[in-house]
Parts: sequence; C-alpha cells; structure tokens
Amino acid sequence: MIVITGGIGCGKSAVLANLREMGAHCADADDIAHALYEPGTPAIAAIAEHFGRELILEDGRLNRPALAKIVFAQPEALKWLDNLLHPLIRAEFARLEAEAAPEPLFAAIPLWYESGWAVPGTKVIAVWCTPEMQLERLRKRGWDDEEIKRRLASQISMDEKRDRADYVIETTGTLEELRDKCGKMLSKLTSR
Repeated sequence: MIVITGGIGCGKSAVLANLREMGAHCADADDIAHALYEPGTPAIAAIAEHFGRELILEDGRLNRPALAKIVFAQPEALKWLDNLLHPLIRAEFARLEAEAAPEPLFAAIPLWYESGWAVPGTKVIAVWCTPEMQLERLRKRGWDDEEIKRRLASQISMDEKRDRADYVIETTGTLEELRDKCGKMLSKLTSR
C-alpha cells in the first residue's frame, strides 16, 4: 500500500482521481467511511445509540454535518467515532490491497499520522498546497472560519505531513501540471 495523506483541502482527492484515471488501484478512507454511514449499517446503529437518533435523517441516512459539529467540537466524541470506524476502514483497505496485488494500492488516508496507523516502511505521499490556497478551498466548501479552525485543529499541519513523507505532490499549479506530477509519481512508484 502507498499512502496519500495531507491536510483537508490540499488536493488529495484530485491526486487520487488522477492516479485512478491513469489505471492505478486507488481507495479513499473518506469514501469507505461514507459507505459505513449507509442506512441500516451497524455503524449507523452504533452512532444513533451513542449520539442520539436525531442524527439519523428520515430516510435512514446519517446527518453528517450535524455529526461533524459534535465530533469536531468534542475531542472525546471524535475519539469514540474513530474507535468505531477505524477498524472497519482498515479492514476494507486490507481487502482492497489484497485485491490489487501484485500492483500497489494507492490509499488516501488523511489522518495517517494522527490516527496512529503509520507503519514503518510504508511509502507515503504528502499532498501539499499553500495555507492560503487551503483556506480558500475550504471556504469554497461553505465552511466558515470557525469550522475551518476546528477541523484543522484535529490534524497535524500540512508542513509536518510533508516533512514526514517520502514523496510530495504540490497542488499549487494548474490541473495539467498536477496530472503531469501524478503521472511521474505513478511511474516512479510502480516501476520498481
């Protein structure tokens, strides 16, 4: 497995999309988590029991923005949610990695370092942009500065992730430049 990490709004999804388009086996921790939130899943039932049925919408889906407000304001609530979801997400990554073998699985895991998942010897790509670009991208998601501050506080900085990673992809240029960087990274990591 080759991990892709970085701060929120730094461009991990764009990097993963490019790699997928180029034929790489890819998976995203956020997508796996969202699948765990589907109506009728054990995770939804556990969340409703722990946080209250008011987080479940009429159609059985999770009210993700309401849950996010709770967990990003209460560290103990975030820890509880992580303890519920992380083992399930890791199991799905293991399944997808086995399915991709012998090719590598490129796995977008935003909280690779924060979650304690970091395993020595795993190759890590940090996706990085300037703090100004990150702020602009997060505001485009409709988040106010208070929400951005809360979410960023739950992660180590993009700079630290960059410094700890084996490789870096900067997402500060054009989409064409990003595609070129992704292609070069894919060639470098799959030609060994």
